[in-house]
Amino acid sequence: MNRINRFASAAVVLLSLGGFVGARGALGQESPKTLKDQLAGTWRLASINNLRVDGTKYELFGPHAKGIVIFDSTGHYSFQIMRAVRPAFVSENRMEGSSEENRAAVQGMISHFGTYEMNERDHLIVFRIEGSSYPNWDKTEQKRAFTLLGDQLAWSDPSAGPRSGDLQSDLIWRRAR
Repeated sequence: MNRINRFASAAVVLLSLGGFVGARGALGQESPKTLKDQLAGTWRLASINNLRVDGTKYELFGPHAKGIVIFDSTGHYSFQIMRAVRPAFVSENRMEGSSEENRAAVQGMISHFGTYEMNERDHLIVFRIEGSSYPNWDKTEQKRAFTLLGDQLAWSDPSAGPRSGDLQSDLIWRRAR
């Protein structure tokens, strides 16, 4: 077989295996994951730092806040943060909480869900909130500049306070294992 025919035969084999080569990369290695691929999964809140505009610290969810955010590969997410300790209701029926109990429960947490999109160029997560424990966020869009390094995800939330812009939350998440 001459050199041209050997080259043509090799090219046909490589083209026919193109899906393999493209998906696995050279020498069988996986291609680099996109940021969205790296983000997919479950993340646990490692720390939250809330600062007022004047620079003073504010414990929005108290010390040792708990949280989880889940990003799936189809573009859906679920997000929850709450105080580590919240007072239990006297009644065993959540629909019969007192005004004080309901206030502590609502002010001690934030939750929302919906879809998300990654802007890989600008390192932005765009949350399209379908529903939130804070009804004013229903059907809104929020953007978060983020940093993703291995199993650590960080972003800042400039709208975390009682009034948008009066408090910024810096959140650090660790991938759940």
